[in-house]
Amino acid sequence: MSTIGFITVGYFVVGVMCLIVLYYAYKLWQEQRNALSLLILIPLIFLWLDNFAIVVGQYIGEGGLLTFITYLRYFWHWQMLPLLMIAAGILLRRGGFAFAQNKVVMALFCVAAVGFMILDVPYIFQVDFYPTCYGETFRLTTNVPQGQLCDPANPPPPGISVAPIPAIAVNFTLMLVGFALWARHGFPWLALGSLFMFIAAGVSQVPSFYYGPLLGNFGEPIFNAGLVAAAFRFGTASGRDRSPVAA
Repeated sequence: MSTIGFITVGYFVVGVMCLIVLYYAYKLWQEQRNALSLLILIPLIFLWLDNFAIVVGQYIGEGGLLTFITYLRYFWHWQMLPLLMIAAGILLRRGGFAFAQNKVVMALFCVAAVGFMILDVPYIFQVDFYPTCYGETFRLTTNVPQGQLCDPANPPPPGISVAPIPAIAVNFTLMLVGFALWARHGFPWLALGSLFMFIAAGVSQVPSFYYGPLLGNFGEPIFNAGLVAAAFRFGTASGRDRSPVAA
């Protein structure tokens, strides 16, 4: 029987937070209409789906609809998240860092983004999904985490454990960019949001911490809120002189 418990409510709240960040990312795009705002907006389009897929999974059950939703959220994450590497380079440029004005440096950020996209392409065609139960929730994953078997008596195959190299690289790069902006311009939000995401993602991998997976997802809107705030502040040529709060 389907139930609404703390884990379900937690993912619903995180999903709503992702939609709020998406709204402000769209406002950013409407205001600036530049490459930075578009690069930030695109990965956010389906971030909320990561959480709502978990919320509705127990109600719609295993089947074509949940499989489609799952494939869409995995595909979008694998192929769109690397765009934030380019956004990191643009933020450095807008922040007035001389080395980032060099076209070769910006090209390296672009090459890294494309490389991470290519790295995850094979998973798009090889991936299988398996039932995964966390608390009262039900979802499909490429590899069932420890302690989240729906039927311990009939465990699924090991599946594919996708190394989160692009996600870690994006998070760490933007954290460094954030600390650079903090040191030069007194703007802390990108650094703090990225640091929170880095810690939350690490904690989410600790099997003994029951709320780890939920905390890991909670870090995503916090991280992206810091990124959107940084783009409001530094996204235009006059951004260094702007208030970090957008109208």
